[in-house]
Amino acid sequence: MSATEQYLEAQVASSDEVDVPMMVNYIIQDALERDASDIHIEPWEDMTGVRVRVNGVLSWLVGIPRDFHENICGRIKVMANLASHVKDLPQDGKAAPPEFKGVQLRVSLFPTVYGEKIVCRIFNPEAKTFDISMLGFDDETLVKWKEVVDKPTGLILLTGPTGSGKTTAIYAAIGFILDKQGNAVSVSSVEDPVEQNLDWVNQSSLNTAQGYTYPIALRSLMRQDPEIIMIGEIRDKETSEIAVNAAMTGHMVMSTLHSGTTSGTFARLINMDI
Repeated sequence: MSATEQYLEAQVASSDEVDVPMMVNYIIQDALERDASDIHIEPWEDMTGVRVRVNGVLSWLVGIPRDFHENICGRIKVMANLASHVKDLPQDGKAAPPEFKGVQLRVSLFPTVYGEKIVCRIFNPEAKTFDISMLGFDDETLVKWKEVVDKPTGLILLTGPTGSGKTTAIYAAIGFILDKQGNAVSVSSVEDPVEQNLDWVNQSSLNTAQGYTYPIALRSLMRQDPEIIMIGEIRDKETSEIAVNAAMTGHMVMSTLHSGTTSGTFARLINMDI
């Protein structure tokens, strides 16, 4: 039984009023204990369902009485500095719950027919390993992976579904390179957003609302004399063209691409004229 379920049962048994901030903390605690990458809080007709994504797969966490859903939304909006009165438009924000040291949440609210659905992407520095040997690769794959990332130039694409560890694998690859070369290599990244701060890496977070997009950031970055460039995600043709050109002009470029299958990866690249 999850900590959230235990808390709810104890409150019902004692007839005490449910402390919604405490319940939200229990949900976060349960997600952290499972090393989840995302929390889904979903309003349904008869209840609010909470699921967590672990190793790319959604699994059930707890069902919460429907009456608490609006208060849960309100609590998370306060945590993420979002407008509490807005309920019929999407909102995005960030939260750093003080009860969980170092943990950050990227919060997304989306209006549905039964209320606002909440998704929290979890950034937990204690759960992340950026040691290339701790990624779960078998010995043969690890040797090949080290050979690939150790090359001075080229384009490396990590593909897979959301929450499958693409960014973690790139961070680990950069750490492997820095362990070998130290401060003799210039590493820069453009991310949306920066997920974890890395030593010796010049990380830049996009601000699309202000017009600071991947293409604009990358064109400027090319004048910064980088040797290794990390692109958080290739999303469009323009970004893909810049990435390919950078790789062909003597840079090592690492990026991610959302795809559920190998064939889907090639289909996306073809659609971008790569």
